[in-house]
Amino acid sequence: MCLALGTRIKGVEQRVDRLGHDTEGSGIAVAEVTNCVEHLEKDRDNSRDDIAYLKSQSMRNNLILTGIPEVNGETAKVTETKLREHLQNAMKIAKEVVDSIQLERVHRSPGHPTPGKTRSIVAKFDFFKDREAV
Repeated sequence: MCLALGTRIKGVEQRVDRLGHDTEGSGIAVAEVTNCVEHLEKDRDNSRDDIAYLKSQSMRNNLILTGIPEVNGETAKVTETKLREHLQNAMKIAKEVVDSIQLERVHRSPGHPTPGKTRSIVAKFDFFKDREAV
């Protein structure tokens, strides 16, 4: 009986030792995963900063103008023509200067026209100096 009890105790001790080693290994794995998550969070934050910077740079040449009348179904070409007329008439910029301004894209702000409200015009200038001149 003593021998059987000793064998059982030895078996239990071996199992406890194995569990201890398994627990230590799990702790190391958790530390590695935690380190990896922290690294990924830093990368995500850096990516967000980069995106914000790129967004601001891409909008740098944009100018938003308000109060220019809009008609339903207005095309981008018509919007650009209205913008150029507004620059000449309301802002008193010389026709030659207005004609020399190069615009990459001109459109109304997103959304559907609302009766009684005029959507803004977003103009993206090819050159920053043209935008600053306006």
